[in-house]
Amino acid sequence: MLALVALAAIAGLIIAVMSLGSSGGKSTSSATHAAAGTAVAKKHVQAKHHAAATAPAARTTPAAETTVAVLNDTETTGLAHRVSSELQQRGYSQAAALSGRPAGSGQTTVVEYTAGHKADAEGVARSLSVSNVQPLETSAGSLTGSASVVVVVGADKAASGP
Repeated sequence: MLALVALAAIAGLIIAVMSLGSSGGKSTSSATHAAAGTAVAKKHVQAKHHAAATAPAARTTPAAETTVAVLNDTETTGLAHRVSSELQQRGYSQAAALSGRPAGSGQTTVVEYTAGHKADAEGVARSLSVSNVQPLETSAGSLTGSASVVVVVGADKAASGP
């Protein structure tokens, strides 16, 4: 009988050790899988963040729907008309030459924009190879009505044209 009790105790001990080893293995395995899943998720989020940070700025309004006013800030007759025609050929069908001359030096061409239209202005600037993009100044804004982008053509464009 004593042998039977000893045998039962040994069997119980074996079962206990096996279940500890088995559940310990599962815990370790689960912890390892959880850590690996977290690392993969973190890399995915980092990759998405990197892609968003390096993505080019998208124009918020299609070129054909962007209202562009073109002002001539030089003594060259017809320059605003020439630049607005150039923009129309590049898809800015709502580009219009306006009369009036803003206060300024008139030396370099500037593309200005109203609130929320910086990306549109950057697109117009790329079309004209202009590097100066800035918020709309009061002197130009009073001449341009509801245009979201204003091109103030300077002497640099007068010298580059026909």
